[in-house]
Amino acid sequence: SAMHRAVMPPTSLISVSASSVAAIQKYPQPIIVIDMGTATTFSYLSESTYKGCVIIPGVRIAVEALSGRAAELPHISLEQPPSIFGRSTIDAMRSGVLYGNAAMIDGMIQRMEAEAKPVAIQPHCKRKILIDENLLLDGLYYLYQKNHERRRPKK
Repeated sequence: SAMHRAVMPPTSLISVSASSVAAIQKYPQPIIVIDMGTATTFSYLSESTYKGCVIIPGVRIAVEALSGRAAELPHISLEQPPSIFGRSTIDAMRSGVLYGNAAMIDGMIQRMEAEAKPVAIQPHCKRKILIDENLLLDGLYYLYQKNHERRRPKK
């Protein structure tokens, strides 16, 4: 059987790798690490191993594509709309972006859980979400420490 590999740009690979290293060090597994940058990535980790990931266009790219490709739609800021039901074009777009992405995240987690069963992955979105703003930096630090230990001359 052939081994399938995901090919990602170096910056994406570094970000996913460092965040995965930090998550393995800091949190119980199995776990899904979600990184919402230019792309939204879902990395699945189990038994201290990176099992794979899903890459989806990020929120900002989606908003720019929506505003840039449809001349009648304005550019919007990402703010909470007063209701899920937009009563203006801007509120409708905000509602679609925010609630649509939340539903996509819920749906992707549900599909990943089903594919990886039996798994008890910590719930997200409608469930409890842990936000760790330092996960990438922690991962880079763990990698630095590990590489530094290897390079030390043995006495």
